[in-house]
Amino acid sequence: MATLKKNMLLRVWLSLLLLAGTTDVALSRPEIIKPGLSYYADDFTTEDNISELGEEKNYEEVFKNYEYYEATYNKQKRPAMFRIYKKGKIILTEHYFYNGEGKLVKKEILKGDEPAEVIHFIPE
Repeated sequence: MATLKKNMLLRVWLSLLLLAGTTDVALSRPEIIKPGLSYYADDFTTEDNISELGEEKNYEEVFKNYEYYEATYNKQKRPAMFRIYKKGKIILTEHYFYNGEGKLVKKEILKGDEPAEVIHFIPE
C-alpha cells in the first residue's frame, strides 16, 4: 500500500514538473490568435527586438489605465504590430516584418503618427 502511494505521489509530482516546464511565464499571448485582430494588455515584454503582450485583457479593462498596449498578429502567429497608448493616445507603434523562415528582418517605428525609425536586421 505504501509503495502504491509513493508511486502515485511520484506521478503527480512528475506531471506537475512537466507542466511547469512547458509553461511560458514571460509571455501570455492569447490562446487562439486570429490574424489582424487586436489584443490588449496592461504590460508587455520585449525580446529579440519584438514586443509581446503580457496577460491578455479586454479593451474595457485596459482603457481605464493611464498606459496600455495593443498587438496584432500575422498568419504565422507572430506579432505584426505593437502599440503603446497613454491617456488613450497612441504614442508609439512598431510594425514587424519577417522573412520566409520567420526571422525578423525589419522593424518600423512611429512616434504618434510620425515615422521615427526603420531598423533592418540581418537574420542569423
